[in-house]
Amino acid sequence: MNLKADYIQQLRSSYKGLEKEPLEDFVSENLISPFAVTLSPNVIQKAQKIISALYNMRQQPSYLAHYQNLIAEKGLKDPGNKSIMMSYDFHLDEHQNLKLIEVNTNAAFLILGYEMYRMKGHSLAVPDFNPEEIRRSIETEMALQGKKTGPGFKVAITDDAPSQQRLYVEFLAYNELFKSFGWDSRIVDYRELYKDFHPDFIYNRHTDFFLTEPSSSILREKFLNRDVCLSPNPFEYLMLADKQRLIDWGTPGFLEGQGLAGEDLNLVRTAVPESFDISTNRADEIWASRKKYFFKPKNAFGSKQSYRGGTISRSTYEKIVGQDMIAQEYMPAPEQTFETPEGPQTFKYDLRCYAYQGRMQLVLARIYQGQVTNLRTPYGGFATVKF
Repeated sequence: MNLKADYIQQLRSSYKGLEKEPLEDFVSENLISPFAVTLSPNVIQKAQKIISALYNMRQQPSYLAHYQNLIAEKGLKDPGNKSIMMSYDFHLDEHQNLKLIEVNTNAAFLILGYEMYRMKGHSLAVPDFNPEEIRRSIETEMALQGKKTGPGFKVAITDDAPSQQRLYVEFLAYNELFKSFGWDSRIVDYRELYKDFHPDFIYNRHTDFFLTEPSSSILREKFLNRDVCLSPNPFEYLMLADKQRLIDWGTPGFLEGQGLAGEDLNLVRTAVPESFDISTNRADEIWASRKKYFFKPKNAFGSKQSYRGGTISRSTYEKIVGQDMIAQEYMPAPEQTFETPEGPQTFKYDLRCYAYQGRMQLVLARIYQGQVTNLRTPYGGFATVKF
């Protein structure tokens, strides 16, 4: 079986507009893993409950009130809509408890993951999910701004130099999907928006999360004025995905103050890792116990500028002290062993649970070897999950 060729054929059969695209150049050799991670059904149930509990908390008036000063400081306003195709990324501990690594409003691979399940013939963790739900999510996003997706509805898929992105193939797939809904859809560099194309809705994959870069000024203005429905957007990032929220959620009494109780409280409390600022007044204390922690930026994506405490050098550590970084309880990635042509090999993995609002949509694993998730491990990559 040629996994890459089979996957490309799956994409071309699902999205006819991709037949003439050079997908062989866009699908990397280690994008898709031949393996499936096997887990207890209890894991998926817990993941859904954690996602639902966190989203319900985010919806509480007390939660929004708690962040009013921060919202004003960031110059933001509630746009009404939320964030499509976001994810909650987890590790599993030795007791099969889910540990929340991060909330990601900018998550990749939902539609590609769905097609991977179809290619492999594996059952979905959420059996009734399909691409029509993406359409309904966008319609809901528009409705939350008092708008509709009528005739001539214009959609832009945007990022920084989209055609140069590692997962450009995903943008191509979404573009064909949106066109199949009868929408005028285009892939547009965020700097080119509103020059020749004025979208009603933007699927935003640009990683300037707060739109503070000068080159994002037009997009920020359109977003703040509600001239466009932007999803994901800076407000939802602030509410859920800024890593400062992990610090807040772990503060004693915070979750209870937002109405969490009973099983929801216990699940979220267990899932949220110990997290805190790497402050100068605690620098020596943190260094002494560094092996217990993973250091990461509050507002970066992927594994950029992230360091495992057990391997960070003193000089590098001193450079990040007092910066916009957090120390997060180090939770080793779970492992599974698979039979490869070279013999048994052990791989690390994490779980990516996609959701819109409080509903989980798809679950994938990212299989890898090394310190952090990557798409360079032979036999690694995105994988299906069997429960």
